[in-house]
Amino acid sequence: MLKRKNLWLAILLVLMVWTCGWQTQVLAATEGSQSSVTVLGLDSKEILPEKTITNGENETATQALKDAVGNENVEFTDTSYGPMLTGINGVKAEGTQYWAFFINGVSAQVGPDSYKVQNGDKITFRLTDYTKTASATVSLKVVDDKKNTIANLSSIEVIGSPNAFQLLQVALGNDQVGFEDTQYGKMITSLKGIKAEGTNYWAFYVDGSMAPVGAESYQLQNGNQISFQLESYATEPGNGGGETTPTPTPTTGTIPGDDLQSAINSSSTYVLKNDIGEWQVIALKKAGKTIPENYLAGVQSVVKEKQGRFSKITDTERYAIGILAAGGNPTNVAGYNLMEAIYNGNVTKQGLNGVAYALIALDSANFSVPTTAQWTKQKLVSYLIEKQNQDGGWAWDESATSDIDTTAMILTALAPYKDQAGVKEKVNVAVNYLSSQYQASKIDNSSTAAQVIIALSALGTDANSEDFMKDNSGLVQYLLTYQNKDGGFDWQGGDESDAFTTAQAFQALVAYQLFTEGKGSLYHFTLTASTPVAETPVAGTPVVATPETEQPTTTVVAATTETSNASGHALPNTATNMYNLLAIGILLIVAGSIMYIRQRKQNA
Repeated sequence: MLKRKNLWLAILLVLMVWTCGWQTQVLAATEGSQSSVTVLGLDSKEILPEKTITNGENETATQALKDAVGNENVEFTDTSYGPMLTGINGVKAEGTQYWAFFINGVSAQVGPDSYKVQNGDKITFRLTDYTKTASATVSLKVVDDKKNTIANLSSIEVIGSPNAFQLLQVALGNDQVGFEDTQYGKMITSLKGIKAEGTNYWAFYVDGSMAPVGAESYQLQNGNQISFQLESYATEPGNGGGETTPTPTPTTGTIPGDDLQSAINSSSTYVLKNDIGEWQVIALKKAGKTIPENYLAGVQSVVKEKQGRFSKITDTERYAIGILAAGGNPTNVAGYNLMEAIYNGNVTKQGLNGVAYALIALDSANFSVPTTAQWTKQKLVSYLIEKQNQDGGWAWDESATSDIDTTAMILTALAPYKDQAGVKEKVNVAVNYLSSQYQASKIDNSSTAAQVIIALSALGTDANSEDFMKDNSGLVQYLLTYQNKDGGFDWQGGDESDAFTTAQAFQALVAYQLFTEGKGSLYHFTLTASTPVAETPVAGTPVVATPETEQPTTTVVAATTETSNASGHALPNTATNMYNLLAIGILLIVAGSIMYIRQRKQNA
């Protein structure tokens, strides 16, 4: 009997040791920073669409290029100055051509071998002919408090829509620009080692006049003379490098920042008292307001009930953007992939509105569209461009009679492509069309004004600029004349607000604020790692997670693709097992101890 007890005690002790040591240590994989690489040929013809890569330690722009296209697809020629990039993906620089290198849309001041890629960088290599004049250039000057010029660079080429802060970082070097993030954007604290201390600050000038917005909020224009001057709050304003006193309240065009915020706050209060739809959710999210908790569950149930299929393509498009804004995953809503339903859907069924919002939805996050899709992004862009009327506008039914609302919606969709060859000219003509309509008093209601403001803000154009100023009133001021005491808006005069009109006006005010603060488009979002994923996907709708690269935080965007460039994997859910095993081990120890004590007493 005693031997059996000793055997049982031994087994318990072995089990205790085994279970306590059973759990294998699991370490979370650390994700590196991410950037993107684009390769353009002559006339900015796309050779490699923007491709997201995960940066290695001390990754150079050259290595990033190799990561994007493959080491074997990058060619160099030895010169007396070292290796020179001569070919990418079989496209070679010949004669007077060379490969220009851009960082965040600004011509780099160092070679790609010397530049260490930063998280979120957009790296572009473009085949360029040095005998041709650059399409857009700017200059940069930095002056200290003693009016000594410490940096003076001219003819810096820019592509896309870089801002003045990005120009500063690329021209001087990231390590030469000190800054702090504030509620009004990035505040510059030092340039080339010279700090703004005490009453000093770095004043920002554009073409000799103090800019009404911060450097991060100002999108560069061709020919801009950008300057930064170390000045003191105690001195009087100067002129383009003199001394100036900052405005205590940020001013947005001719609308004081506080007034704009007040209008947004009162609008959101009205909106939250009424039924919440997709357009309201989009604006609430971008305004930093709370979205009702029941919205996401409600719209997911609608998608599930309809089995992911809607008779109107615009319903699919607005649900996709609304779900994204509310923190959901439009590629997997109750198992249905709304993004696939868009790019393989009949987007022309509802005229140009369906085409425009298809493009807006596909660009609302970093979604990938298969090249085999019925509607790639470029096909949508080309379709819209082809349907433009001679007066510069568009009509929803593709007729020759343009309408302002449709024109504005299409410009919103084309905004990410505004610098693309063949698109830029069309966009400029369309903006002129909208300006002429406002000057002729054809914008005669709040909803139309709202759509135009959304479009202009997406394009980086001030809706309160001279082109949209009439009778000393900018377009944003004009919109605000329709706001009532309850915070809502009416359509064409009167004092009775309605939810539909208010939703559009609310979007416009938020879009304009985003523009003035340099925070991007109304319709662009990111999916966080905590984004809820709905039920198991329906067969035929694969969901692949790919990293979101536009934000410095660690985020992922779901996309339907044939391959995935995701880096790292989610950790297995092992924490619960570890604690369960630990509890079992403790129980075994207690049981073994009790039996041991009882046995000692019996033997005594």
